[in-house]
Amino acid sequence: MTGVDWEKAYRDLESHIGQIMEETSALVNNASPKLRINDVHVRDAGGTLEVIIDATGNRMTYAVYVTDRKGRMETLKLPYQLSNTFNLDVPKGRYTVQGFARQHENDLDIVSEKVSINFKKDDGS
Repeated sequence: MTGVDWEKAYRDLESHIGQIMEETSALVNNASPKLRINDVHVRDAGGTLEVIIDATGNRMTYAVYVTDRKGRMETLKLPYQLSNTFNLDVPKGRYTVQGFARQHENDLDIVSEKVSINFKKDDGS
């Protein structure tokens, strides 16, 4: 093939690939992370049951259900809030804690995870 300026063609191709990479980077970096719960931490915090929902997402709200596995108390259903930390005054016992996270702008995008705890209620005495 005669008359082809290979250096110019290479520079044009390199420029085009660079533009594609910049557009892809902008799309990836501006995308919302996929909503997921990484962990639900539960512990005795001086006599109260502390629940921390560790989640990944965009502008999330959090809720918690606490179920007494022995049936001695009703299930606690704490509504959605901006904080991922809940401090609950519950009696000692065995509980299943279900943490929920949802995208703030989409009430239908919800994930949850359950953990069990044998809460001894360390009240310092």
